[in-house]
Amino acid sequence: MGDDPGPSGKIQESWEFRRDHYRVYDENGFLSSFALAPPSNATLLGVLADLCEHFQGTLGTGYESKDMVVLLGPRIVAVVRGGVDGRPEVTTFGD
Repeated sequence: MGDDPGPSGKIQESWEFRRDHYRVYDENGFLSSFALAPPSNATLLGVLADLCEHFQGTLGTGYESKDMVVLLGPRIVAVVRGGVDGRPEVTTFGD
C-alpha cells in the first residue's frame, strides 16, 4: 500500500512511490496501490482486472461500485466507472 497518511489524513506520496505504483482513487480519496516491481509486477491490465472483479463488493470486499481513477506517475492511465447496467466500464488513456 501507499505511504502513511500525514497529519491531514491525506496520503503523502513520494516521487518514487508515484513512479513505481499504479495508484487508485475514488471520490473519497486514496483506495489502493499496485507495485510495478516484484513480487507484484503489476500491469495496467492486471490492475483493471482486479478493479472490475471487485467493483461491486461492499464491506471491505470491494470498491462499492464507485467510479475510480488509476494513475501512474503524474498521468491518469485509466478510469473505471459504473455503466448504465451497473457493471464496470473501463476507459484507458494510452500513448
